Amino acid sequence: MSNTPKLTVLFEKLRGKTFEIDKDVITIGRKDENDICLKDGSVSGHHADIFKVENEDGSVSYVLRDNGSSNGTRINSVLTEEQVLKNNDLIMFGSVEVLFDSNDGSNVSTSTSSISRLTHTIDLSSLDGLLSTTPSLTSLNPLALAEEKKKKMVHHILVGAAILLGLAAAGAVVMVMMTIFAKAK
Repeated sequence: MSNTPKLTVLFEKLRGKTFEIDKDVITIGRKDENDICLKDGSVSGHHADIFKVENEDGSVSYVLRDNGSSNGTRINSVLTEEQVLKNNDLIMFGSVEVLFDSNDGSNVSTSTSSISRLTHTIDLSSLDGLLSTTPSLTSLNPLALAEEKKKKMVHHILVGAAILLGLAAAGAVVMVMMTIFAKAK
């Protein structure tokens, strides 16, 4: 069994697709020149990097760094700029979910050989109608949630105002009818 860590895609149609982290630095983003190219609108051109770090004790850790992406990078649902990865961390690049698997339950790898540049591309643009296991980015953004509540409140106010106007118009019609009937007697 290889000790090379990997990313496993959890996105609906591509669930199970894996990419080995077989270099000192792996680039991830929407542009073709990335090592792992995720062609999805929620992923920035050069979204994030995963790089290998040798620890003082000789072990190796893998660190994920967000590159100022538009929709952010989350590890286990927490927005992050840079963090050491642990086995089974759930990573979200925009709305594309992947799982970090270090195989042996730790974040250590003994391979230090140089490997030629490989590029992996996943084209998610044809899958626009499919859902991720996370409903939307707004479900993770507190500002978007506040904006959604504000929209609902405005909607309720407008509906209430329309009902009141309708009742006022009905009352006016009743008053006019009563006046006409009173004059008719």
